[in-house]
Amino acid sequence: MGGRLATFILLWGLMAGRNYKIFKGSELGAAVLIVEILVLLFAWSIKFEIFRGNIFEEFVARSDDIIPKEMVAFLVLINQLICKFKTSVGGILEEIFPSVASRVFNILPRDAFPSGPGSNTEEIRELQELQRTFYTFLHIIATHDLASVFLATKSMMYLDSIMQLLLYSSCNHKDVIVRKACVQIFIRLIKDWCTKGQGEEKVPGFQNYIIQNFAPRCCLHSVLDKSFEFRDANTFILFGEIMVAQKLMYEKFGDEFLIHFVSKGFQAARPQDLAEQYRQKLQGNDMKSLKSFYQSLIEQLRHEQNGSLVFR
Repeated sequence: MGGRLATFILLWGLMAGRNYKIFKGSELGAAVLIVEILVLLFAWSIKFEIFRGNIFEEFVARSDDIIPKEMVAFLVLINQLICKFKTSVGGILEEIFPSVASRVFNILPRDAFPSGPGSNTEEIRELQELQRTFYTFLHIIATHDLASVFLATKSMMYLDSIMQLLLYSSCNHKDVIVRKACVQIFIRLIKDWCTKGQGEEKVPGFQNYIIQNFAPRCCLHSVLDKSFEFRDANTFILFGEIMVAQKLMYEKFGDEFLIHFVSKGFQAARPQDLAEQYRQKLQGNDMKSLKSFYQSLIEQLRHEQNGSLVFR
């Protein structure tokens, strides 16, 4: 019974990928309906025991052959399951995540997608859809108390690639919504993996990575770029998340974050005064005031002509 039902669900999931262009036009409703049906089929077995021996093993076994459209359909299903059952699917995620990560990183280009004439092909569109769905997958995992999946024995080998992807995308992705999602993932990981003070690190090297890489590159250099348009509504929302990240980093890391961010991120005529102003804003509870202060600082730095910004 379990094997037949699992096979039925797998086939339906693959049909969703082959026959529907997910998230496009009027076919959205049909695709969502299929996913909802699949979720309902899963719901009657909360423990998921009947599926462990078939559908997920089959996915892992043939993951290297799955095309982008099929992977999108599978990830949409898994995302629905996580949202519905939350941490109950932790065991399943640990089983399938290495295969998902391996296949996605093998399929997706390491650099940005090409633009210009001839770049709007069906193949490129399918890869872009897979990338967006994978970002959603990572975001849902992180925000549903399942970030421990990234640290599972078989998944750890992909952690560095995931961090590089999230860092690059939080700074450079052309879709501001994607950038915001990546910043939110970092915020959640900092909350889950970092402790205040000098306690033992849950993920060795992660705190240093955040201070040395995420803080200056995402929270300073990407915002200094003139393409970061404060007057754009979505960009300003992204800016708000970046400020949340800065406040959290100060709460977790204290002066270690502050000193590096101020002294290594940029040079100023009176860095001590600047650091003290920044510290006071971070310590306060007025997020609006912090955002206003930092926006003014960024706009001032943009107008500097003496090379006060240094990338280190």
